[in-house]
Amino acid sequence: MVIIAELPPLRRIDNINNYLDMVGNIVDYVTHVDIPDSTFANPSANAVLVGALIKRRYGNVEVMANVRVADHNKVGLVSLIMGGLANGIKDYLLMRGDLGPGVTAVTDLTPISAIDYLRGVEQIDDARLGISISNFDEGYIKERLSAKPNFAMLQYTLSMDDLIRVITVNREFNVDVYPPLLIITNKSSRIISRILNAEVPVKQDPIDDAVKRARELLQYFPGIYLSAPGDFDAVIETAKALRRYL
Repeated sequence: MVIIAELPPLRRIDNINNYLDMVGNIVDYVTHVDIPDSTFANPSANAVLVGALIKRRYGNVEVMANVRVADHNKVGLVSLIMGGLANGIKDYLLMRGDLGPGVTAVTDLTPISAIDYLRGVEQIDDARLGISISNFDEGYIKERLSAKPNFAMLQYTLSMDDLIRVITVNREFNVDVYPPLLIITNKSSRIISRILNAEVPVKQDPIDDAVKRARELLQYFPGIYLSAPGDFDAVIETAKALRRYL
């Protein structure tokens, strides 16, 4: 069973020790930590390099580094992953990446073509390559899974219909798919509501609610990732509670 904690991006490099201490509060309760990379086109410390720091301090947790293919050509992408592998990072979630005003993309690769290209690079045979599924249209899901990633991560949804659609399509591909466990608290609900474009109510006991939904999701999926944007304390509490109940 895979339990992934989505970390906040590291946006200030003058608090690295505080950031690593924060990570230390959760590493004993999850199998992986997922490190975002410049979400919403706001620069943050490179996920692979941050992951190397985490692996150096906490070797018992696996790191899942997000990689924006819009920022890399083929040579740069291979070099980045080689550096990550040298630091014990095996899992790479490939995504296009958001582009801000005045920012242009490197057009060498898409997440799908990147997986196809990287499969042929001998130096990174040990890398596990993942893809993000950000749309729940059946044709889109099939296109992403047909790239034959090692794993896929679903973008935010609270719809069981969305998840069943992914499960149905994935019967053909048998990819390890990880849906989000959205932890809805007073701090996180505003951001989650904005991303989902719908009002998301906060339950009386957000952690208990999250644990109940986690147990349901894990009946259908081999793992989940815990996300509470703006409220990492809730991710820690949920991870601890899951350890007791699962």
